[in-house]
Amino acid sequence: MGLGSTAGPAAFAQPGPAAPNPVLVIGGFDADHGILEKLREALDGWGYSAYSIVLPAVPSLSGAPTGSAPIAESAGAVAQAVDEIRRETGAARVDVAAHSMGGLAARHYVKFLRGGESIGTYVDFGTPNSGQSLGFLCSLFWPGCRDIAPESPFLRALNEPPAVPPGLVAYHLFSEDEGPEREPLPGAINASVQAFCPGRHVIHRDEPRDGAFQELIVSALRGGPLATGCP
Repeated sequence: MGLGSTAGPAAFAQPGPAAPNPVLVIGGFDADHGILEKLREALDGWGYSAYSIVLPAVPSLSGAPTGSAPIAESAGAVAQAVDEIRRETGAARVDVAAHSMGGLAARHYVKFLRGGESIGTYVDFGTPNSGQSLGFLCSLFWPGCRDIAPESPFLRALNEPPAVPPGLVAYHLFSEDEGPEREPLPGAINASVQAFCPGRHVIHRDEPRDGAFQELIVSALRGGPLATGCP
């Protein structure tokens, strides 16, 4: 699909019956679990069996942030969570809604850890798929920062074509207010929240609790078309 397709505005319809797959919400670097829970709770309200995780941290006396571990290690944590959800629910597949670095961990899981056999719909939002230059600032301290820095060995391997494995239904959602996440994900449906809600200001950290982002994620999990009423 080359650079992927771009979605345009559509009217948001109130969700009908939830998709059969449970949903795993995945946080990013230094994730605020309270903000992450806003998305999980919203998905619960729409009838999904929703779960959430934060990425692992490097053990540190100073208290390392979540996502500071190598992203490949975080992908292992995603794999473990998906396996646990499948055992608990009996579902054959789990959908993912992964924020920021969480999208990189989820995509590594799908691409290199046979996650495509267990994932239904893949949605990343606010994910800097080509890297985040702020990673250079903390790369001396945390492996996760080294991995998310542009042109890192981790990202070169992850983005080697195909960036999205064939057959995976994938979406990349982003805010035009945030630079690195605007880079399209090849093979995915790419869309900004501002394409649906012109003038809307959403900072990176607030994306999981933003109502328009939540509705776009739900419409993606339902198989599209992407839509929101811009609450």
